[in-house]
Amino acid sequence: MHVKSAVLGVLFALAPVFPALAQQTNNVTVINANYPKPGAASQYEAARKKHMGWHKGQKDTWSWYVWQVVSGENTGAYLVGSFGHAWKDFDGREAFEKADNADVSATVGPTLTRSALSYWLERADMSQNPSTPTMQPAPLLSVTTYLLTPGGVNDFTDAVKKVNEAIKKTNYAVPGPSRWYQLANGGETPTFVLVGERANWAAFQPNDKTLDVMMGEAYGKDEGAAIMASLRKTFRTIHTSIYQYRSDLSYIAPK
Repeated sequence: MHVKSAVLGVLFALAPVFPALAQQTNNVTVINANYPKPGAASQYEAARKKHMGWHKGQKDTWSWYVWQVVSGENTGAYLVGSFGHAWKDFDGREAFEKADNADVSATVGPTLTRSALSYWLERADMSQNPSTPTMQPAPLLSVTTYLLTPGGVNDFTDAVKKVNEAIKKTNYAVPGPSRWYQLANGGETPTFVLVGERANWAAFQPNDKTLDVMMGEAYGKDEGAAIMASLRKTFRTIHTSIYQYRSDLSYIAPK
């Protein structure tokens, strides 16, 4: 397939999805993934604390939360994220970001092998527990990343919504609140991430009842199986990780 055709295929696959997101405001998340040099985690953390002190001194109005990746292919990385923005919020921060980048280069930069910036949209329409401005980060997060086929977005989102309805209908026990995010820019697409809060490690214990059984109870055996089959056909890859919240490395803007 020609590159141009492949790109157009992705755009056409996403076209029915993004107009719906235009109705959602303050749903933009920016994530900066930091990868410390081997053996430099302690140096990175010291530099990150110093840089967050810079944010405090500048009276930054955005909060920046930090998680450490403790399982999965990016184990050892740190994710720095700010949530609940509109796209227009990024306008007018050019001078601040220039000074921010200069301080990062002087403090955090020497401890890193690389970093990567990405932008995500919270999908409140797909989430069991959409975020609110007053939410506090959970100690641990279960993070499942789904890379879809270019034409699988609609089937995927429809199936997720049906799973959510089944969870409500059957009172299916879930280990904690969860939210969906869709990659807007900064990586391979279409990518969706399911972020589930966990109060402790015990909360990672799987439910005794499988999702397939629950779907059969909610919709009947045949329809439940058909929904799950439709969902699974949309996946190219699935990756799982666990993130640990690092309050000591984070900056919470004053209210």
